[in-house]
Amino acid sequence: MSPSQIFLISALLALSSCHVFGQTTIDCQRPPQLVDPALCCKDGGRDQVAEQCAQRILGAPNGQKPAGPPSLDTAACLAECILTSSKYIEEPQKLNLANIRSDLSTKFSNDSLYVEAMTIAYSKCEPQSQRRLAMILQQQQQQLQQQQSQQQQPRCSPFSAIVLGCTYMEYFKNCPDHRWTQNAQCALAKAYVTQCGLGA
Repeated sequence: MSPSQIFLISALLALSSCHVFGQTTIDCQRPPQLVDPALCCKDGGRDQVAEQCAQRILGAPNGQKPAGPPSLDTAACLAECILTSSKYIEEPQKLNLANIRSDLSTKFSNDSLYVEAMTIAYSKCEPQSQRRLAMILQQQQQQLQQQQSQQQQPRCSPFSAIVLGCTYMEYFKNCPDHRWTQNAQCALAKAYVTQCGLGA
């Protein structure tokens, strides 16, 4: 599973709490045609940790793709597996930025601009993700009180999925020039993500 696929899965959670800045050139209620972010902004490519987590969480043996998109709970567990296995998160709702920078620097030793863009994105997204998680948990608590019945609790916290979704949106907005594909579709996608407040 590539970071761009994780981005698309994680975006489900991030989109549920997007803010609108009121720009007139982009209608935030009508997103442009979906474009694979990796076609516009080259990401880090396939990652062994993400692949192993996908096999464990999604149960997709022998490289087969699962049928249909995963549920929000499954996406949350996948993101949690990726961040904990990578040692990017070691305690609930807290990123280890030193480990993130070290891991990225090792994997991308020939691309310091990419390492810096991703590290900054993670750093900016941590507090934003903590706030979004608090809002989600508060909404869930209110729904539970209104229904006055026992709902099945999610297996995994959505924090990791929120962080990944935010991080890849933030990276997309600030993509290093040497990784960006300049065309109208990508420019429109970037304008939408930036003007509609997706990411940090």
